[in-house]
Amino acid sequence: MKDKGMKWVIFADVLAIIVVGLFVWAALLDRRAEQEKITERPNYDFDLALTKQDCRNVSGAVDVVLITDANYMDFTRVAINSAKQTKCPQSKYNFYVMTVDVSKSDEAALKALEGDGVTVTLKPEKEVDLFYIRDTHVSKASLLKYYIAEAFPLLDKALYIDSDVLVLHDLNALFQTNIEGKYLAAVKDPSWFFENMHVVELNLDERGFYFNSGVMLMNLDKIRKDGLKEKLEAYTNNNFRTYMDQDAFNVVVGDDVVLLDFENNAINFFFEHIDLATMNRFYNRNWKDIKEVFAPVTILHFASAKKPLGALVPKEEFFRMLQRLWYKYYQGLPPLE
Repeated sequence: MKDKGMKWVIFADVLAIIVVGLFVWAALLDRRAEQEKITERPNYDFDLALTKQDCRNVSGAVDVVLITDANYMDFTRVAINSAKQTKCPQSKYNFYVMTVDVSKSDEAALKALEGDGVTVTLKPEKEVDLFYIRDTHVSKASLLKYYIAEAFPLLDKALYIDSDVLVLHDLNALFQTNIEGKYLAAVKDPSWFFENMHVVELNLDERGFYFNSGVMLMNLDKIRKDGLKEKLEAYTNNNFRTYMDQDAFNVVVGDDVVLLDFENNAINFFFEHIDLATMNRFYNRNWKDIKEVFAPVTILHFASAKKPLGALVPKEEFFRMLQRLWYKYYQGLPPLE
């Protein structure tokens, strides 16, 4: 009888443990459900609403230089097409495209973008014969930036932009930035503190910033007079640097650079890896969310190996919002032959 009673005690204890476990499990499920309600996964599958621009009293010609090869043709066309669609009516854009190994059909595709206050002039170039370290997203064609002043001797200044950009607001205000006595104007790059130890080796501590060479308002007259091309060539041939032309420009121009506002070269990459509070401190801003960061930008720059052309990324990534924006200016362009 004792054994039988003992069995019932053990059974009751086990049953009690099971019941308690079920209650705990149910409570955990309820708690998880509540947390999921509070912290719903974000959804960036929508069109970014750009800040409305005031085109009153906005006019003038903007000379823009791009560099492309066959691999970047789609990006170059989208860059020009986005600028054409977002410029103010009285603005005129003169695009000068330095090309490397681009076919006649690709040249025709670029020229087809002319009209409505936009001209496209093509300047075929040969590959630059300088020492080059191959990077995942920096092509050797980027070294042609050294030769912009030489290639366009009639221009006193020009706005250089990488091909992997969207131009989302009129460029006149940027182009009219005062760069007298300076080589160029550019936007500082968060590489200063983000996993790029090579930046420290550039000895820019006294200047206190490192700029991105993907968007530069260039004083071509001063560049020619001071022989900056030769200095850039010498630096590239004698220094082993990761970011090629960007490192060279940062070192060679020294203090002769004007810092531009973030909106003139809004790089999406760092916002995917660095919290918004840190980026606010770096750019001295007070952004509340990612939409507020990108809605007012003039030039959006996809400055990493991650490019918008291809399959859409998951809806939970804010890159989806920017990718949809890029496709807005890609759709409707005739396919390349």
